[in-house]
Amino acid sequence: SANRAAVKKVKAALEKDPENEELASMLEYLKLERMCDGCGASARDEGVRLRVCTRCRQAFFCSQACLERSYERHKPDCTRLRAQRKARERAEAEQEGERADDVDGVSTSV
Repeated sequence: SANRAAVKKVKAALEKDPENEELASMLEYLKLERMCDGCGASARDEGVRLRVCTRCRQAFFCSQACLERSYERHKPDCTRLRAQRKARERAEAEQEGERADDVDGVSTSV
């Protein structure tokens, strides 16, 4: 989701500049804008603690029961997002492997 991507970018910027209060408040705001993909409960609502879907890591749910109730609707997106994440992780791992093979601009792979 756009919110999750924005949170990731702000976290990365905050790691570079941990004292930046503006970034810290922006991160908190973005986290509070999240909503349950099942029932629409807001992270701002009292007592609501959203948990990320462990398969796609993109959707948020207020409870396991809410996830189970809305899973048939979530499943197609979940499957697609999970496949995209796995492909991205594989590509990043391959790039890291290629970088490790390159020494002073000379490839050491056979």
